[in-house]
Amino acid sequence: MTAKERVIWTLGFLALVGSIVAAITLARYLGVEGAPDHPLVGSAAPDLSLRRVEGSEPVTLAGLRGDVVLLDFWASWCGPCRMSVPALNEVHQRYGDRIQMFGVNVDHGLDVSGVAHAHHVFGARFPSLLDERGEAQLAFDVNNIPTLVLIDREGTIRYVGRGVPDPDDVADQIDELL
Repeated sequence: MTAKERVIWTLGFLALVGSIVAAITLARYLGVEGAPDHPLVGSAAPDLSLRRVEGSEPVTLAGLRGDVVLLDFWASWCGPCRMSVPALNEVHQRYGDRIQMFGVNVDHGLDVSGVAHAHHVFGARFPSLLDERGEAQLAFDVNNIPTLVLIDREGTIRYVGRGVPDPDDVADQIDELL
């Protein structure tokens, strides 16, 4: 085998390995991983107060008791978060005011107007909250975004999902709580 053939073979092998790694990473990044065994499922949702992106009054999770709550953790730089919005808009349209649904922006250092702009550009038709100090992200153990957290009427976390959601799968989870 000549030196040129070895280089071509090596480059081909590296391209193949790189493609496999990229495909696995993309599948993990885009695929929704419902986590019924997530450590937070079954525990009480933390009582947090988060600033609305539009409006002045904060939202407290304790103030939402009695309602089913869906939280979508997102960031302006997150491509899969942008891809999630049509599915989440569908969920929001399907349930309307029967659930409380909020995006929770985790862009640390992005001001309210920047978050509002990203929310508008993404086309989200549901309100968003600002996690300015990262306390919600930490309290809900959000390591990947997008992450969905579904909370029942009593304030117990019932579902945690990661990745771009399927609206029918999210609806199935909500229907169990309504």
